[in-house]
Amino acid sequence: MKLVSYFKAVMILTVLVLAVSCNQENIRVEVPSEHAGVRLIGNGVELDPHFFSQNLTRNDGATEADWYDVIVPRIKAMDIQRFRVMLQPHWWEPYNDNEDSEVLDTTRLTFDSPEVNSVCKVLDVAQELGADVTLVLWGCPISATSINPEIGYIGRHFLADPDGTTWVTMCADEKEFAENFIAFVDWIINEKGYTCLHEITPYNEPDGDVSTPDSYYKVCQELDSRLRREGLRDQVKLNLSDNTDCRRWWLRGCAAHLKEEADLFNSHTYIFGYDDPNRKALRWERRNVRVADRAGKIHFVGEFGSDLCRGASRQLDINWYERGVLMVRNAINFLNAGAAGFSYWGLLDQYYGAWEDYAQMQQLGLWRYKENAYQPEDLAEGIEGDYAVRPQFYAYSLLTRFIRKGSWAYPLDMRHQYVAGTAVLGEDDKWTYVFSNATDRDRTYEISNPLDNSKTDCDLYLYSEETLPKDDSMIQPSAAAFIQDGVYRITVPAESVVLLKQK
Repeated sequence: MKLVSYFKAVMILTVLVLAVSCNQENIRVEVPSEHAGVRLIGNGVELDPHFFSQNLTRNDGATEADWYDVIVPRIKAMDIQRFRVMLQPHWWEPYNDNEDSEVLDTTRLTFDSPEVNSVCKVLDVAQELGADVTLVLWGCPISATSINPEIGYIGRHFLADPDGTTWVTMCADEKEFAENFIAFVDWIINEKGYTCLHEITPYNEPDGDVSTPDSYYKVCQELDSRLRREGLRDQVKLNLSDNTDCRRWWLRGCAAHLKEEADLFNSHTYIFGYDDPNRKALRWERRNVRVADRAGKIHFVGEFGSDLCRGASRQLDINWYERGVLMVRNAINFLNAGAAGFSYWGLLDQYYGAWEDYAQMQQLGLWRYKENAYQPEDLAEGIEGDYAVRPQFYAYSLLTRFIRKGSWAYPLDMRHQYVAGTAVLGEDDKWTYVFSNATDRDRTYEISNPLDNSKTDCDLYLYSEETLPKDDSMIQPSAAAFIQDGVYRITVPAESVVLLKQK
């Protein structure tokens, strides 16, 4: 079902011929009486805090003004409601404050470090938008370096497991780990006054050779205990598991052992691609939701992308127009399966270390970094200029703008395994309908909603290759969907996304 770039022109001509020669039958789709089972907590992006502490120090031409003139305005235009933000423990505690995990010596902490200042830049944006932040302490580094020249190379961080071999590993002492993490949480809330911090997560993908299950359970239990002792438990939720897509056994273990400590669970996925029918992503997330539900918790998709991974920093389809259709289709399937929301990796291309080589540059963003920072093979798709947006930027922005926290998702049966649809009832009692058509022909539908007594007309937003904005503007309504005889009659073009928003 995939349209590869060099077949685009031929396929577009074929679709036009089909549209002219075929008298397509309208397919009736009715909004079900039952929603997917959970009120949404929002959707968002990964925005790791490296722009100021890493990108600006590489001398690639990036400036502080780029953050305020390009990145922040785009974040506001997308109206992002959730940010997942990486932390590392040496940013504020390069060396152990003391040998007593119950008594914190704050004079030994470096809350004025470049890395912490970079975190605060992200929190400033989230605070202004009223967005929720999940802070993820990725693990304990075995070869830490501080941007602060007075500290420089640290080596194996004091928290790191002495036997750990991955670049971040589990902690050597869960009490010291909790002291470190909660010290930062306390500083963010009580010293800096941020109210955007909503959740914390220990370790990124702990099941991926970072931690053992028993060690992870102890860390989470100690974090819960420490939050309670510091009077912070009512202000911060524990978002746990954070497992990779093929290791549901880790999620099951967390649901069994951490049901008292967890507020919600999340999993990551990079296994669903262009040839995968809707039922695969639906089945995957439904099983996750069932596991979490048995513990009385909700499930969130903490990271997602495509299945065309090339290591941790590249995906082969990153510049394809069709990726936008796929990302929306997967997101719809997650919602229809009962997910409480989702977070895309990641907002923009960036380096995670000022000293890293080109192969380590994360090129999975909705937009690029400075054009001169790329090698020729990564500039071949014609996406030109500094901070050039990729096509999926426009598609994913439709989700962040119009599918909001507090909403309920109602799964739609689109009668095709490569066409996905969902109806979302917002807190304002208005409906949003989203459709992703990954087939090579237009699909025409009559959308009926027995639950909607307002029968209001909708603005129609279209993500199609021929109609993308020429700059970083948001997609605007291209038409209106009028309700006639109780239905919206719409056509979802081949390889496109259509969103209807009630006026």
